[in-house]
Formats: sequence, C-alpha cells, structure tokens
Amino acid sequence: MQDDKRTIMFRFFWVYLIILIGFVFVIGKIIYIQTVEGSFWKKLSQDRYEEMRPVKAKRGSIYSVDVDNGELLMLATDIPKYDIYIDLGYTYAFDKKLKEKTKQRVIDDEIYKKEISVLCDSLAKIYAGKPNGKTKSEYMAYFRKYRQMEKGNRYVLVQKDITLEEWERVRKFPLISKEKVRKSRETGKIIHSGKFYLTHFINVVERNVRYYPYYPMARRTIGVPLYGCDTCYDGIDGFYSSYLAGESGMRRERKINPGIWIPVDDDEQIKAIDGKDIVTTIDVRLQELAENSLRKCLDSNDAQSGCVILMEVKTGYVRAISSLEKNKDGNYVEQVNIAISSYFEPGSTFKAISAMVYLDKGLIDTSSMVPTFEKKFPGAKTSIRDVGKVNHGNVSFARAMEMSSNVGVSQVVYDNYISKRKSVEFQKDLKDYFYFDKLNMDIKIAEPKPYINEKGVSVDDILRLSFGYVSVMTPMQLLTFYNGIANNGKMVKPMFVSNIVKDGEIVKTFEPVVIKEKMCKKETLDKLQDMLKNVVERGTGRRLSKTGYGIAGKTGTAEIGYSKRGIVALQHRASFAGYFPTENPQYSCIVVVSEPQKNATHGGDLAAPVFRDLSDRVVGTRLTYHQVASTQEKRMPNGVRGNQDNYDKFCENIGIKPSEIKKSSSKKTSVVNSNLVADVMGMSIRDAIYILEKQGLRVSFEGKGKVVSQSLDKGTRFKKGNNIHLKLN
Repeated sequence: MQDDKRTIMFRFFWVYLIILIGFVFVIGKIIYIQTVEGSFWKKLSQDRYEEMRPVKAKRGSIYSVDVDNGELLMLATDIPKYDIYIDLGYTYAFDKKLKEKTKQRVIDDEIYKKEISVLCDSLAKIYAGKPNGKTKSEYMAYFRKYRQMEKGNRYVLVQKDITLEEWERVRKFPLISKEKVRKSRETGKIIHSGKFYLTHFINVVERNVRYYPYYPMARRTIGVPLYGCDTCYDGIDGFYSSYLAGESGMRRERKINPGIWIPVDDDEQIKAIDGKDIVTTIDVRLQELAENSLRKCLDSNDAQSGCVILMEVKTGYVRAISSLEKNKDGNYVEQVNIAISSYFEPGSTFKAISAMVYLDKGLIDTSSMVPTFEKKFPGAKTSIRDVGKVNHGNVSFARAMEMSSNVGVSQVVYDNYISKRKSVEFQKDLKDYFYFDKLNMDIKIAEPKPYINEKGVSVDDILRLSFGYVSVMTPMQLLTFYNGIANNGKMVKPMFVSNIVKDGEIVKTFEPVVIKEKMCKKETLDKLQDMLKNVVERGTGRRLSKTGYGIAGKTGTAEIGYSKRGIVALQHRASFAGYFPTENPQYSCIVVVSEPQKNATHGGDLAAPVFRDLSDRVVGTRLTYHQVASTQEKRMPNGVRGNQDNYDKFCENIGIKPSEIKKSSSKKTSVVNSNLVADVMGMSIRDAIYILEKQGLRVSFEGKGKVVSQSLDKGTRFKKGNNIHLKLN
C-alpha cells in the first residue's frame, strides 16, 4: 500500500514538474519576444501599413524672358494640390474604470453634429458646380452615409485637387482645424490668434502637379506629361528633365486607403532636392501673336493644318513656334508639333536650294536665259508647267526665280545633269548644300530625317526634284537653311533654351551651335540674297513688299497627292520662308498652311499675311529700325493704361512721335513703396507682378488675361515675403 502511494506521488511530481517547465518556457519566450525580438515584430507590424517611400522633388520651372523689361515669365511650374481625408470611424481607448478597451467615435457625436452642417455649407460655397464638387445637401448625405458605416470609414475623402488658394480657406473650416485662442485675464473675453492647427481626425495628402499659366500656348513645345507616367514629359520639359527633375527624397508613409499614403511624423527622412529652372528662348508676346495670326489664317481659309516658326538669325534662338491642326470638332489645336516632327514636300521654297547649287557650281548665272510657261523635256512622261496662264517666254534665271518658274529651274537641271546622264550626281550635290540630317535640337520630339527619294531617278523625278518634290523635310529643317542665308552663309542649330538657373543664379549658359561655317561662296550668297529680296519686291511675294524695313524670301506651293491626280481630290500646301530686315537680317521665319479648302492656295496669298503680321510686330517692338517717313499722314495709335516705355518704343520704330498714354479716369494710386497691398485689378499679369514683387510680395497666379481677383485685398497691410495669389480672366 505504501509502495503504491509512493508511486502515485512520484508520478504527480513528474507531471507538475513538466507543467512547471512548460510554464517557465512560455513566460521566458514572452519575455524574450518583448525584449529581444520586440523591435523586429513591431517593425514587421508597421511594415504592413508603413514603409519608406520616395518623395518626388519639386520639378524646376520653365521660364521665358520678357524682352521689354528682362523679367521672367513662367511657362510651366509645379504647384501643390491637396487631398483631404476625414476619419468618420471608430477607435479603441482604454477605460481606466472598467480596465478594458472600449469602442468609441474618433469624432465625438456632439462635436460632429455641431460642426458638420457648417463644414458642408462652407465646402459647397467653393465647390458646388465644379468637378468633384457637391451642394450642401449632397455633402451632408455623403458624410452621413459613411458616418453610419461600421467599417470602411476611417479615411473618407473630403475633397480632391484643392489648390493652394482654396487650401488657405479650407484649412480654417470647422472639423478641419481648430483656432488657437486664449482668454483675456483682464476682460475674460476670448482672444482669437488667427492661427489654426489641423484636428487629429484630418489627414492631408500634398502633391505637386504641373501647371501651365499660358496653356495651351506652345503646349507641344514646352511639353506635356506623357500618358501613364507622371514624371515623363515631351518637348522642352522632357529634354531638360535631368536638370528639372531634382533628386527624390525618402520618408516613412502610412497607407490609409488602397493607393493612398500619408507621411508619418518621423525623423527618419531624406530631404528631396528641388530641380533647377530653365529659361527658354520663347518670346511670349510673339508666340501669342504667331498662334493668333496662324489660327485666323487657317480658319478663314478652312485649312486642315499649319505651322509658323520665328527664329533669331545670329543665335538660332526660336522666339515663336506654333503648330495647329483641325480636330474632329472643327477647332484648331496643337495636337502634334508639325513644325518639327512632320515632314513634307516643300514645293517652290526648295528652289533656293537648287539655285545655290547652280550658282555655286558655276552651272548658270543670274543673267542666263531660261524658258518659262510650259515645256515637255525629252524623256519625260509629262510636261512641266508654271502657275498662271501668261507665257513670259525666255527670261533671266533671276527673273525665273522671282516669278517661281518651274520650267526655268527644270531647264538648268536638264541641261547640266539629265542630258549628261548625271541625274544621281544632282542628288549628291543637293546633299552637299542642304543639311540632309536631323538637327538634334534641345527638345524631346521625334524629329524625322530629311531625305531625297533615291529611287526617283527618272527624268520626271529629277525635274520635279529641282522645284521641291521627290524630297521631304520638316519646316524647321527648311527654315534652318534660309536662316543660314540670312546669317551670311553660317548655318546654326535652332535652340529652345538659353540658360539653366538655380535660386535665381545662372549656373549654365548654352551658346549657339554652328552646323556649317560656310554654306557656299560669298558671291553665290550675294546673288541668292538679291534674288530672294526681288521675289518680294516684284515677284510672287509682292504682298510682303513696301514694308520700309524689307523682307526677303521665297513662296512655295506644293500639290498634295499629285501622283494620284484624277483618283483623289488634289490638295495644296502653301508656304513662305524668308527673313527680315533685308539689311542686316535679325529674324527668319517660315509659314506653312496645308489643305486650304477655299480659293486661295498659293504661298503668296496664304502664308505671306501670317509672316507679315509677325515681321511688323517684331520690327515695331523688338528692333531699333528707322525707316523713311511716308508723305501720307500717319495716325497716332490708340493707347490705354499700360507700359509707357513699350508704347514709346513702338511709336519711335514706326516713325511717329509718341505722346503720353491717356490715363484712365479711375487712376490707381501708386503704392509700390508702401506697406499696403497695391490694387492690381484689371492689370496684365506682367504689370501686376512687377508692382507686387517691387513691394516684396511673393506672387502666384492662374488663368490668362487680366487680373480679376487678388487674395490680399488692396490697402491691407502686409509683411515682406507674404504670398499673394492672382486670378486672371
């Protein structure tokens, strides 16, 4: 009996011992996990909802220089946009009395009921009628739905894509933030500080988006974001991305919704470095004129598309470039950068290239006689015809160029190449004088390589090659050739950016790039310049004559689909390429208009007026050029309140004595040197920025046109460095 009892006790001892060892092991494991592995498991838990994520740097801005005063005009910049989320769900808090966690609202019911109506009313006043906006009742119903949910309401979107100006108002709304106040000891009254801080149940996601103050002006030149990539751009923005992009940072962020992350207040952060700014060669005033003039021409002639480029002769700086195409709604928009990425058969503007070859190789002189009107050359299947019904007989080669004779130009290539069985040599000679290669400009656009159809070696092909068929090139490539003629035979590469800027200081300057130092002999150049001048004075470009400053260039009219004549309706492409003034040329320009549906089809009728609009404005505002005054009485241009210096300069250049611009009866008092905000309502953005920045304010703006609202009221006091936002319309 005693032995059995001893056996039972022994067994109980081992059971208790095993249980005790297991208990000690579990306790030890818990202590080990909390002390040794605690940081690991805590990090693993955080990593499910938190992680280090890249922070995009603020992309650098793109500017244009205002030639009138040297000020920078913003063409593209990053601006902040805000998305606001509110926590309408539940959280758990430890109840000390019950000694357990209890479920409670993140926003107390009493506070919610008191302030939600005011919040909805305030939001509706800003966003009702706008995209993603709601009326007060719609906001109330929206928040009520999420408030009643048990799950999925921790982070509810309040409003998306809030601008900086809107955020300055929204951040003071009820539930969004609270104002810091204090009670006066003397009077017991509440004193408002004007300082607001976000409530703990609000989360704000800030991001930068690209903003274009002059949009859609030159949109395909400045650049737009590429589809499916918010950091990829074309145009100037894309080419200079290595300067503009900056360096990304890193910060810890928490995931609040699928695809939505907010920053965590954590010291573990690598600051992003903002990108550098670039200064383009674009002249905003001339760009706007070029677009408007081109659009007017296309619209009045019901044309399918067109482009215009204005370039500075010595530097190759592109001062204006516009490409417009009719969309399905019948509106003219810049869908493709036709001027750079689309090539075409140039037509008669190509004759200047042929003439350079003929003259420089001594094949002909300007006085040599050539036939005109119509001729069928031996071996050709079709006759070559000139435009027009008048037979001028034999004329000098110079006169043939003035009247744009296809027959005259063809006669030279027939006599010197075709009849001597050297057709292929003509193609090679053209390649020696024209730059048949990509220009590789500082712009991210697919530029095609110009070429001559080397399979086109028949008599008809070589004859047509001499006056602008059987070869293709872009308008920019052709203009580069004409710009070289204007630049005394030196061909320079077109450029879109002049400087890289960081914190207001120039860190890199881009000098003009020479493609060819000498395009041809000096005597050839002199003869060619004279012929191009006479094309305007007494040839097909007569609509550009009698300017006082002089224009030289060549008209062009090309048939589109000539090889399918009789099968499809024949269309035309009209162009003019040239430069001005004729003495010491400063600017070159090309205008191309494709598929006009009305009566005018020739370069002298369609392209010339657009060229004239630009050249007159440039000479009137950008050049110091004195012409002989006409005996006809000149009327004083009307003036309105604005830049008196610009007005004076314009009057001087067109030969009129300037008078003081009449001031508006509601003349505004100058407050540039006071600490009161100036009244800039109704001003252009250039004048408004000049005045406000002179006062020490930091200016941002949106829209186009005149100032219609300013975030700081006129006459209010301010401190230097304060922000002011302007709206234009």
